[in-house]
Amino acid sequence: MKHFLGLLIVSIIAFTSCDGRKTQGQALSDSIEKFKKTVNFETNVYIPKNYMEHEVDTIMSNGYRVKIKTYSDMSNAVLFSKIKDTINYQTYYRNFKFDVSVTKNDKEIYNESFDKQKVNKDFKYTDNLVAGSHLYNFDKLAVLKSIQVNDDPTYTNMVLIDIVHAIPETDKYAFHTLYIKENGKSNIVQVDVN
Repeated sequence: MKHFLGLLIVSIIAFTSCDGRKTQGQALSDSIEKFKKTVNFETNVYIPKNYMEHEVDTIMSNGYRVKIKTYSDMSNAVLFSKIKDTINYQTYYRNFKFDVSVTKNDKEIYNESFDKQKVNKDFKYTDNLVAGSHLYNFDKLAVLKSIQVNDDPTYTNMVLIDIVHAIPETDKYAFHTLYIKENGKSNIVQVDVN
């Protein structure tokens, strides 16, 4: 009975002295998690960082002169965010505007300026596309990747301009060709989409 009473007293002391405290490792881990939730570091990156402008003036063998001017739209950008190690990385990809001017025999036959809204309309980037379709979210997230004169010699009575839009940080792109005929009429054709 003495042993039973002694065992009972030791058990009562053991149970009452255990107050559910955490180990040092658990306390540190919980403290780090709490810190991550309360402290936000934010990094903003703009691509391109500053205003950028590029102009190309091409005289083609078929007698057309093509001028393409691209410039960054400082008030229109696409935002991509990701959090890594308590830092919120915010990357702003600026949209680009572009102007296309075509002359034939010193007479201007085509002169158009394109911004995000005009591109969305002319290239059929709409907000009513279903998720999973090739051009889904191009109206919001796509930016100009490249624009160049297509120098295919088989087109003697028109100018072709290849235009690629892409969604940054993905492999999604849309390749279009702008056809400009000698009378100044134009047509945009989708060539490839990924």
